[in-house]
Order: sequence, then structure tokens, then C-alpha cells
Amino acid sequence: MSGSIEPIVPGQVIFDIGQKIEKCFILQKGSVHFFNSKEEKISGIAPNTMFGFTELVKGKTTHSTKAVCITPGTVVSFSSEVIKTKLSAYGEDNKLLLESLADQLLNKI
Repeated sequence: MSGSIEPIVPGQVIFDIGQKIEKCFILQKGSVHFFNSKEEKISGIAPNTMFGFTELVKGKTTHSTKAVCITPGTVVSFSSEVIKTKLSAYGEDNKLLLESLADQLLNKI
């Protein structure tokens, strides 16, 4: 998986609700919070966490949350096609497990 290292700054919207999922991310440094359509914080992540792909697991093409940088840092961004390719190689049992986990995360929104 190859990606691009990108700096992120406080207040930067990494992706927004309804935006087409074109990239997925790994947070290298800093912190990112996620917000629902009511602008309520629903979660946050720390470094070494992958994000921006949960909806892809459910076959969706747009983000259902807004990701905002809270502290300065960097992300590795890569094409969402990488995730789609990996998902297509999973067996049916693994796909069901991932979909179940994605459902749990998305139902918190």
C-alpha cells in the first residue's frame, strides 16, 4: 500500500458528511475527532489509527461523518481503491465480520 504523507492542522476538515470516499487515511501524528450531522462529537482517534473507510465496508460511497483535525500532525492518505481491492479478496465469513463491526460503528452516528 503506497500513500502520501500530508500535514494536517487544527480545524482542518479532512472529510465531510456526504463527501465521496476517494481516500482513506492512517493518522501518524496528532488527533482527529469525528462529528455527526448535528455537529456532535461522536469519537476521536490517536496516532497509528486507520480511518475514513468504515462506510466502504458497508458498500457505501460517501462519508456519514465529518473528520476534523484537533492537534497538528500528519496523515498517510491512500486511494480508497486499495481498501475496495482488499475487501474483494476476503472470504464471506470475514466480510460478514467486518460488516458487523462497521454496523456497530455506523449505528453510533
